[in-house]
Amino acid sequence: MAIKLSAPVGDSTRITKPDAKAGEGKFKPVKNAAADVELVRLMLKANGFGSIKISGKCDAGLIKDIRSFQKKSLGFKKPDGIVDPGMRTWKAGLAKLQAMIAQDQKVAVYEVKEDGKIKQVEVAEFEAAEKALRHQILSKANMMRGQADTWVDFCNDVEKTRQAEEGLMMAITEFTMSTLNDDTDPPWTPILNARSEASFLKTLASQSKPDWKKIQKQDAKATKAYNSGQKAFDKFIKARIGTAGKAVFTLEIVRETSFTVIEVYATARLMATKGMDPVRAHAIAAAGTEAMKSSAGQYGEYLAGNKVTFDGAAKKVVLDTLFAGAAGAAGGKLGGAFLKGIAGKVAAQLPAKMFQTFSQKALTKFMEKMLTTGVGQEMVKNAAKEAIMLFKPLVEKGRAPNQKEVTDAVVKILSGGIMTSGPMKSVSSFGASYISKSQGFLAQKLVPSAMDGMVKKDLVARYGADVVEEFSKKHGPAIYADVAAAVQDKVFVAYGNKVLESSDGTQSAKVLQKMMEETLRKDTQLRKELAKMVKKQAEAKLDKMAGAKAR
Repeated sequence: MAIKLSAPVGDSTRITKPDAKAGEGKFKPVKNAAADVELVRLMLKANGFGSIKISGKCDAGLIKDIRSFQKKSLGFKKPDGIVDPGMRTWKAGLAKLQAMIAQDQKVAVYEVKEDGKIKQVEVAEFEAAEKALRHQILSKANMMRGQADTWVDFCNDVEKTRQAEEGLMMAITEFTMSTLNDDTDPPWTPILNARSEASFLKTLASQSKPDWKKIQKQDAKATKAYNSGQKAFDKFIKARIGTAGKAVFTLEIVRETSFTVIEVYATARLMATKGMDPVRAHAIAAAGTEAMKSSAGQYGEYLAGNKVTFDGAAKKVVLDTLFAGAAGAAGGKLGGAFLKGIAGKVAAQLPAKMFQTFSQKALTKFMEKMLTTGVGQEMVKNAAKEAIMLFKPLVEKGRAPNQKEVTDAVVKILSGGIMTSGPMKSVSSFGASYISKSQGFLAQKLVPSAMDGMVKKDLVARYGADVVEEFSKKHGPAIYADVAAAVQDKVFVAYGNKVLESSDGTQSAKVLQKMMEETLRKDTQLRKELAKMVKKQAEAKLDKMAGAKAR
């Protein structure tokens, strides 16, 4: 197509006259028509003025660029800053303008709609971003399917036990449990539904040409089914093991994947620029590159919160792959030294009010053991993965994080979520009640046991069996309570810290309390002290009663 100016563009005040030798006739008046100004700007851009903006406005900057072009390309000693139709300045820049437009006309792009606005993105970048999005959906679908498979496998094992495949007594136990509590029956409907919906989401996202509208709808449906399955299985586990802790963390997805970008993919239309006017063709050809980067905006967000744009999408896909690989490898390279290093730091971040009776030493030892269990390792691995992904923007700017930054990030992430974990809930519950429960254990079990031993034998020898027996029934409970109350809290705290140090996070609060009581029971010195205290109080009261009778 012919590319022509309808009228001159540039400085409205001419300083030159037509050159008859060059075949120039009378100059036409400068009109600066918008369409002509756009063409002149495109011509300058094609001839090396890369930063020039394409618009229909003639300003001082454009006139300056025209003069610069006239001086460098044509050797004008007195450049006038005007481009006349068909004359020397226009002819000098026309060849490269035509070449650029010819190249622009070959570009194929996707025209997409986002928030009601039409935008264009290059095919390669569109496909790269689509690939990244597909990877994210498939990862989520695989996670949900894998978790659902775990639930189903566990429930199948329960059913096998009920069919006496593991012996008659185990089958009777399962039958009894089911009779006493309906919630101990496997929640087949929700967990099988969760597996089915996750599988269908995976199937949709695996197609060579995904239907993104269907994927968006199925994503919401699969997420809802997964969360229902998780809650049903959690209820099932709690019903089976009562208050005992379990090495299963709740893995609930708060929302389905949120994509404005779904609209982009669902409404995308492949188009070519051939036949469009030069200005529009060039604008579309530049979509997703320098000319449109400032207005590209955000097209959506990944499930994990990493925002995706079409700006440099291919580069981002490579970085995503790099960081995903590094995060995946992190789990296998977390040695004991690393875990010990973060255990104390995580312990120091725990809420002081919730763990005020535990020493930092005990909390650190507990954390070291807990982080080496299967559950703890999974927590650290997930925190390491998240930390690695957090450093992605830093690496994109050209700087790698140092060891301290990585460690601090893992500690921060771990500290932020650890309080909702099963182990920490158990420790928190134990810490809130072990002093009062241990006092009760002393009053109801340990002190009466001391009384029934050597103390009672000595009292019978001195006061007689009948007197001591009647005394024990009438005054024993009050004395036991007084003796238990006389034991200072710091004694219980010392025992509580010993229990915490020996725990690895797999024990429930109830089990920790039993460990506490067993520790108290096994302490010979404590039992001797309790016996002395009981004997002293009993003798004082019996002597007082004997004196009252004598009077």
